[in-house]
Amino acid sequence: MKRTVRTTVAAVAAVSALTLTACSTASSQQQSSSSAAASGGSSSAAAAAQPEPTVDAVSDLKIAYFSAGSSNQYLQAAIDEAKTFAGETGVQLDVFDGQFDAQVQFDQMQTALTSGKYNTFVVEPNDGNLVCNLLTRDAPAAGVMVSVFNLPICGRATNLGEETWQPGTVTYVGGQTLDVYQAWMDQIIEAYPDGGKVALISGPDLNANSICFFDAAKKLEDNGFEIVAQQTTDYTTPQAFQAAQTIVQANPDLDILMSNFSGMTRGVVQATAGTDIAVHDFGGDQWALDNVQSGALAGTIIMLPRQETRDALQAVVDLVEGEQPERFVNLAESDVLPNGTPFVTPENVGEYTAEY
Repeated sequence: MKRTVRTTVAAVAAVSALTLTACSTASSQQQSSSSAAASGGSSSAAAAAQPEPTVDAVSDLKIAYFSAGSSNQYLQAAIDEAKTFAGETGVQLDVFDGQFDAQVQFDQMQTALTSGKYNTFVVEPNDGNLVCNLLTRDAPAAGVMVSVFNLPICGRATNLGEETWQPGTVTYVGGQTLDVYQAWMDQIIEAYPDGGKVALISGPDLNANSICFFDAAKKLEDNGFEIVAQQTTDYTTPQAFQAAQTIVQANPDLDILMSNFSGMTRGVVQATAGTDIAVHDFGGDQWALDNVQSGALAGTIIMLPRQETRDALQAVVDLVEGEQPERFVNLAESDVLPNGTPFVTPENVGEYTAEY
């Protein structure tokens, strides 16, 4: 039988108050060199200065916007917001689709840097370690300012707060963070006091969010839960449906299925239809909010692709205009979040507006 759920808005607010920290994609081939390049979150890093502006006016900004990819609604919303921001501010902006491929994105950055066409990189890295030297050494040497969002760089995978920011860059904007995943696990533990059997479905193996999701889920095993399956996909609905269907067939007594992106969760809901499996989502798109409202989802965590993109771009504009940007922009404290929490429950779902 499905376990009794005891999630409350107060409990959600309590766990969401945790200080957030960021996750990045790990690259086994680059780990040693990136660790040497990074400060590793030491106090000396926090004392380091942000770069000086390399242009005199906002209208002089020539921005290369490096998206992790463009294959889902989250990324498409972020790209759309970047273009909207460019239109509002008059900056020049070109979008590069990283195709969820670290090497493709690295090559794009090298080509953009060599071209001399850009004075600003705004980066959503597929592998924050692979691009560390390029963004912190080569780009500044060429007079290119760097703003990072979604995933930190240079081995700062599990650093806390401002230590997710890499010295030499303008800012780091983050909200899909390790502590958010840890708080998610705390919710599950509280909601299902008798424990249960859990399955996890995430994106690609080396994706930062997959790494953080699976790492945080270890806490469940310490609190009476059994993780019976842990599956990675390409973030798409069809692959998630196939993965969930296989998991459900192999585990007819499954209690909880946690999906790490709303696009995948659509397939999960299809695969679990007619069962007592509780589906928990991370993503908070409009479909997810609608399904929390209807009861098809036990809950979701809202993500802010438009806000994080705008914050990353605005930081560069602020720097050029003589203002001091925040080193770390904590999306979990964004003014767009009702009650200061990204955690959406059946009790508070009506207060939220999806960004994609």
